[in-house]
Amino acid sequence: MIIETFTRIFVEPGAFVRTIDFYVALLSGQVTMRFAYPDVGLELASVSSDALSVLIIAGTPDRRAPFEATRLTIKVDRLESAITTLTEAGSEQLEPVQKTPVGRKTRFRHLDGTVVEYVDHDAASSD
Repeated sequence: MIIETFTRIFVEPGAFVRTIDFYVALLSGQVTMRFAYPDVGLELASVSSDALSVLIIAGTPDRRAPFEATRLTIKVDRLESAITTLTEAGSEQLEPVQKTPVGRKTRFRHLDGTVVEYVDHDAASSD
């Protein structure tokens, strides 16, 4: 079910490229996704390695604020399977499934209170 888990890094727009380069070097990783999300005024990139994956989210503080309570992003093969598992485990779905520039997403509050975004990507935009 889970394909990859990302810790989230929030930065100002001017620090986006520098932050990507830093995590590529630090993790000996590679950029596995990069896109603009104009509907919400953000740019996103993921850097992945065997040890850690990070999702870098760049935007002004007011644009980032609605996203900063979410601690992790978990990429799954199919949202429907994840939703069933999470709901049966007692997690609370915080938003309906929404389209993104690369697929779909939803957010859940786990029983411990952690807010997690779950995503699946369209085959055409997958890494």
